[in-house]
Amino acid sequence: MSPRTIVAAALARGVDLIAVTDHNTSEMTEPVASAARKRGLSFLYGMELQTREEVHVLAYFDDPAACRALSEEVYAALPDRPNEPERFGDQVVVDLDETIVRFERKLLVNSLDLSLEETVDRIACAGGLAVPAHVDRAPYGLLVQLGFPPSGIRFPLVEVAGSELPPGFEGSVMLCSSDAHEPEEVGRRTTTFVMRRASLEEMRRAALGIGGRAVRCDRNGG
Repeated sequence: MSPRTIVAAALARGVDLIAVTDHNTSEMTEPVASAARKRGLSFLYGMELQTREEVHVLAYFDDPAACRALSEEVYAALPDRPNEPERFGDQVVVDLDETIVRFERKLLVNSLDLSLEETVDRIACAGGLAVPAHVDRAPYGLLVQLGFPPSGIRFPLVEVAGSELPPGFEGSVMLCSSDAHEPEEVGRRTTTFVMRRASLEEMRRAALGIGGRAVRCDRNGG
């Protein structure tokens, strides 16, 4: 899943906009963004955060500085536990040319010392868009971990693993994404956004259906 491989796979599947949401870090977003720009592919910065309740929440940004700032906060909220390469694999940071820059020593596949509410609030305060990930899937889906959506939090978009928006998310719009961990998985599920440009504000407006904008979950990819 090197930067150029991700971009090439997306273009081969006819995808126009991608986001990289690695677990509790944004370190690989900028090399992939650079590869995307060179090929004319739109790109969002992001992370997949794991809350104290072991709920996965996607954080999307169109501002790399804001994404980096939240990534630093997230890193500080991770337990100080070293990675175990023989169990979890190497956590490698590479540049655009796939040269290894360094190995991340802190285990990233861990829960943050932040509740779901705190996590969503941090994302919003940083200017990002919070989307609960695969809410209907075990493990780490919001409904699986908590049993019901939290009161007081409204999500414009909700990512689903199945084909329907689960009960409790009335007023939200379904998002389908590939959740790819291998190149061949890129674009296996897609969402069509009808919007004027690739930005968080346009995504929010599309979720609300403003001015002819719209969101359609394609489920089985492009």
